[in-house]
Amino acid sequence: MIPEAALGYNPRTMRTAVVRAAFAAAALLVVPALAAAAPKTFTGPSGWDHTVGATPSASSPRAQETWKKNDGELLTYLADGGLAYDDIVGMVKKNITDNAVKAPVDRDTTCDGHRAHEVEMTFGTSVVHQVIIDEAPGVAKLTYTRPQGAPVAPDVATDLSGYCGWSH
Repeated sequence: MIPEAALGYNPRTMRTAVVRAAFAAAALLVVPALAAAAPKTFTGPSGWDHTVGATPSASSPRAQETWKKNDGELLTYLADGGLAYDDIVGMVKKNITDNAVKAPVDRDTTCDGHRAHEVEMTFGTSVVHQVIIDEAPGVAKLTYTRPQGAPVAPDVATDLSGYCGWSH
């Protein structure tokens, strides 16, 4: 019989290899689950000035992007894994009530199969339309601001409808 040392077999090396293989297999199982939990990417209107304000990381699960048009229109996407949907919707409703703001749109809906809340208000000369989406964990918010009297930009309506799976 040939000694194990002559074959290059070392029990410690083999245990390390088994442990590494186990960690690699675990990583393969975890990565798809994390990807499934990541918020859906929002693609804003093409041709607008696009700025990335924040990209999510392990230490800061927050994304922020804005699209700006020179006529005063602004579209903001914010996703934050540290926010709670019920808390955010509760704060919006409380602000509407406390400040006697008229909100012609204030309804629960769904967005891409997730529960969502849609609200529209006028502040001064601006109309603010917001969709708050329960990403569980976290919240995504799409906020579109336009001058009062201006129609909703067709590309914004298309982008919001496409993101949420709406037919309107």
